[in-house]
Amino acid sequence: MGTLWGFLAVAVPFIMSMIITAIFTEHRKSMKMLEIENQKVQQTNVQNEVSDAVKREIGEILKRIETLEAIVTDRKYQLDEKITRLK
Repeated sequence: MGTLWGFLAVAVPFIMSMIITAIFTEHRKSMKMLEIENQKVQQTNVQNEVSDAVKREIGEILKRIETLEAIVTDRKYQLDEKITRLK
């Protein structure tokens, strides 16, 4: 019986340390996966914000171009240009 207790005295702490190490490693792995998922969500949010900002800026630029085209194609503007050239 003494040998059995000696074996258990060594084996139980070893097995417990292995179990604790496995649990800790799995927990760290889960936390890392959550961090990666969080980073992906943040990156997607930033990409969406940038995309929206670019779309707004393009819309504003297109409105400016339409305004400039309307001015340049206006007959009064063209007539003023001709008069200015004649001076």
